Amino acid sequence: MKRRARSKTRTPERLREYAARRDFAVTPEPAPSPSEPRAAAAGPTFMVHKHDASRLHYDLRLEIDGALASWAIPKGPSFDPAQKRLAVETEDHPLEYGRFEGRIPDGEYGAGDSLVWDRGWYQTIPAGEAREQRRKGHLHVELHGEKLRGRWHLVRTRAAAGKPQWLLFKAKDEAADARFDVVAARPESVVSGRVATRGPERAKVLRAPHPDPERLLERVWPPMLATLTDAPPPDERAWLAELKYDGFRALCALSGGRVAMWSRNRLELDARFPEVARALGRVVVGEAVIDGEAVALDAAGVSRFERLQQGGESVLYAFDLLWLDGEDLRARPLEERRDLLASLLANSPAGVRLAERIGGSFAEALEQSSKRGYEGVMLKQRGSRYEAGRTRTWLKLKAENAQELAIVGFTPSKASEKQIGALLLGVVDGGELRFAGKVGTGFSIELRAWLRRELARDAVDEPRAAGAPRLRAATWVELRLVAQVRFTEWTADGKLRHPSFLGLREDKSPLETTMEEPSAPPSGKSHASKAHAPKSRAPKSHAPKSRASNSHASN
Repeated sequence: MKRRARSKTRTPERLREYAARRDFAVTPEPAPSPSEPRAAAAGPTFMVHKHDASRLHYDLRLEIDGALASWAIPKGPSFDPAQKRLAVETEDHPLEYGRFEGRIPDGEYGAGDSLVWDRGWYQTIPAGEAREQRRKGHLHVELHGEKLRGRWHLVRTRAAAGKPQWLLFKAKDEAADARFDVVAARPESVVSGRVATRGPERAKVLRAPHPDPERLLERVWPPMLATLTDAPPPDERAWLAELKYDGFRALCALSGGRVAMWSRNRLELDARFPEVARALGRVVVGEAVIDGEAVALDAAGVSRFERLQQGGESVLYAFDLLWLDGEDLRARPLEERRDLLASLLANSPAGVRLAERIGGSFAEALEQSSKRGYEGVMLKQRGSRYEAGRTRTWLKLKAENAQELAIVGFTPSKASEKQIGALLLGVVDGGELRFAGKVGTGFSIELRAWLRRELARDAVDEPRAAGAPRLRAATWVELRLVAQVRFTEWTADGKLRHPSFLGLREDKSPLETTMEEPSAPPSGKSHASKAHAPKSRAPKSHAPKSRASNSHASN
């Protein structure tokens, strides 16, 4: 039997069963407080938890004498007075439990998702008789919740296996409505808005044979891509906003404890982000495919692309769930996939985090992301499915410009012949690789020297980018490396204005560095089921095919 963590404070008598069943070093559920019970402001509180444990049920909790008297209702409450719902009395819970929403870890008592389905205050009829009515076995209460309203009866019938059984049913009052199925009509949490829930991860699922994680990635390949836009769509209520993280796109498969991470062009990322791979390996699940961004954080906890080369805490910000325990989730609505992802990562290690949603208007979201040091926001259409390739149901709205560019050459440093002075850059525009200017800031001395040695291996006689100027001191190189650059804007002749080097992109090939030009946002009402991907043109290079460009070719 698992040893339970002992509380350093005295547990009230009526909450000892609750405490004995739980290990508070493992579960996020609140431990009982030894302090005196607070006085309710409007009246004693009540709440209902939507609890997906061994089976989905609803836990009604009434504040009585400084604790939450609790009943498990398998079918949930009904507004039809003729529907008498079984309510099995369970152990009392501490008042703090009324604010708990999350996932009880697998292997613990009551494992599974628990959402705050309703909350409010109540009074007995007549008022102030909760203790006496409970003792007699008939609670007549008036509920003032966000979903449950009016008078209700809770009547004890008999004890079974040590757990008293009650019946919950609606009184015949003005709130009664036999046609209204409140459980079906209002499935969401009143705290987080979450709807979809997940029960405990079954031992037989964990022990079952699972495919190689690479096979799972093949099943959901290729990833969904966003379209850059210069303004948010007009129908803001039809969209959700997330922070845009600056790192490597990473599709991650978990299968039987094994992990595979692929970039957009199928570059293996597990060795590149070992901390993330280890954290993913500790997520309790049989099979899952997670879409996210692998990033490095600065001292303030903000993702910075330049930190990928400098070192720093690496984490995966997960924003979508494509596969779960044998089920392909891509056709499910965005909100359901997000809810299940939140469940999967509820008690995950620190190396895997849920991507942050931002509320308010899109203008406010963009301003907030900029103030916090992020690149911008991702806008995702409500109800949309996960579709392969570039779509207009995911939009990128940038607070600052950043672009990946092909390194086509370098100029030497005036300070040392063993260092570069600037990188010469190219970008795919109109189907061909053309010269896009140079960048000379953002490098450390060590990086300038490393780039000088590395690029000298690739020297060629002629530039591989169209429109490259004649530069006496320039060394042109074969297409192999890609730079990430921040800049203010594109000039009229297609050059970078005020660029600064951020780092090298290992997950992109030179011929993938397509010039990002924002498109107009979707006009009018969007239709999530009809995503349109723009036609793409294959980029042309002025260089012969090289081993480097072949090895990094995109799919």
